Amino acid sequence: MKRINEEKLDNILRFIHNYQIAEGKAPNYRQIREACGISSLATVALYIDRLKERGQIETDENGGWKRIKTPDYLQTGESHNSFVVGGVHCGPPSEVIEEIESCVSLPDEIFGKADHVLIHAQGPSMINRGIFDGDLLVVRRTPSAEIGDTVIALIDNREATCKVLEKDGKKLYLRAANNTVKNGKRVYDVYPTGEWSIYGIVDYVIHAPAYDEL
Repeated sequence: MKRINEEKLDNILRFIHNYQIAEGKAPNYRQIREACGISSLATVALYIDRLKERGQIETDENGGWKRIKTPDYLQTGESHNSFVVGGVHCGPPSEVIEEIESCVSLPDEIFGKADHVLIHAQGPSMINRGIFDGDLLVVRRTPSAEIGDTVIALIDNREATCKVLEKDGKKLYLRAANNTVKNGKRVYDVYPTGEWSIYGIVDYVIHAPAYDEL
């Protein structure tokens, strides 16, 4: 039997653990070979077998290869990528901004698997729904919504606003979550007179200090 280098064995175990902590999954044999300076995949397999014999890792079969198991507490769940696409006014409708700024990964366990985009909130009209200037809105793309939903609406297909979908008699309108009144009228409510549509529903709000960590 080929002699085991204990120092190299420790290095492999340390690399496996560190990789699992960082990535939420186990490294493959090729990654171990490259990171630990091992000459062949067969030698990697030999060391993996020894670690398993000592009870320091677990493996299962994967198409004939032994796959290293990641402990449940280190595993990351499924996620989906979503684009940050600019800003939307929480006030009077403003020009739609859809320039892609970046892409972030949203965990399915928290956000579900819907088609989301992320949009910066701008302005004060939705503060009573916990939406403040600079927050990041996680918006589920859908052309329909229920009364009372917080929505992103497109006015004349060129201006956007964040409001609560409401109904006045038979007519739908966009109500602000801010009770500011000027000259006896609510300042931020919007009653569309031309064509308008629902761009999406705000599912989640990420407050400004937090989204830098995404």
